[in-house]
Amino acid sequence: MSTDTGKSTADLVENLSLFHVLPTAIDAIGTSDFEKLLADAVGAAIDHDFITMARYSTRDDPRFLIHSHTFPSHLAELYLKKYVSSDPYVPFWRQGRTSGVVWLQELTRNGAFSRYTDEFLPQIDVTDEIGVFAPAVDTDSVAFFFNKRRGQFHQTDVDTLDRLYPTIAALYRQHIRALILADEYSASPSLGRPWRTTNALGTTIWMTNEWHQQNTPQAVPIRTSIAQDFNVGNRFVWTIYSGADATPAMLEIDQWVSRIDLTPRERDIVRLTLQGHSTAGIAQTLDLSVGNIKNHKRRIYGKLDITSERELFLLFFAALTVQS
Repeated sequence: MSTDTGKSTADLVENLSLFHVLPTAIDAIGTSDFEKLLADAVGAAIDHDFITMARYSTRDDPRFLIHSHTFPSHLAELYLKKYVSSDPYVPFWRQGRTSGVVWLQELTRNGAFSRYTDEFLPQIDVTDEIGVFAPAVDTDSVAFFFNKRRGQFHQTDVDTLDRLYPTIAALYRQHIRALILADEYSASPSLGRPWRTTNALGTTIWMTNEWHQQNTPQAVPIRTSIAQDFNVGNRFVWTIYSGADATPAMLEIDQWVSRIDLTPRERDIVRLTLQGHSTAGIAQTLDLSVGNIKNHKRRIYGKLDITSERELFLLFFAALTVQS
């Protein structure tokens, strides 16, 4: 049976189930409870047995957000110790950084990732799962996983989540905006890295516990594009690379850049260039125009007696060779 709007009865039931619990998630925007309540609300639209939540990154192993949904810690430890390399969602996120709905069946066709499906999932009593990856925050995405203990999901379940995803993404973006605009830090699962927000003058507004713990003299602060990604003006979001989170190349770049005779702004541009950022990307990160960055680069090249970005890289590599 269909209504005169073309919606099926199943569609209407789906929407009613979701909108019955959605207000609770909306009320939690900008708080530490939002992600859990949003996952619960979305889960009302499909038949599933339980939900897990994890944060995927292009730089680190996934992290189970055990405090958000019940998932025994020994199973998370088992996953990280033996099965993280077999998780099909890891390359899915790292290679494409594609937010949205992804069904396990789509990633494991033709027997791919059999160690994950045949060894790991039976140990956690799961026969099928659908992941919903929230919009990226820097290099990370919080993903909700809807799990079945018996049987499999159907294409109609995936279609249902696909239809709901624009609403999920819009609410999530409002949540991140609220976190950035807040006057104090909220311990949200979406902000599990070292983050610091500042105003346009560089005054700190809030910082995460991870920033307190890792902001050492060896840390490399990097202004991210998060504020621009979520349309937040007059706020800047910073992260830091330190310890295991910093690659040797990053630390070598920072050490070399700190020794050359340039202004602080010019050093920022050289550092970002050597890290692989385009001129447009540098402009976005530093909140400057592309033309401004090009002018800075010309002055940098003049000071270093070079004429191109290629020569800048050669200069850096030559310095590394001398050090080694």
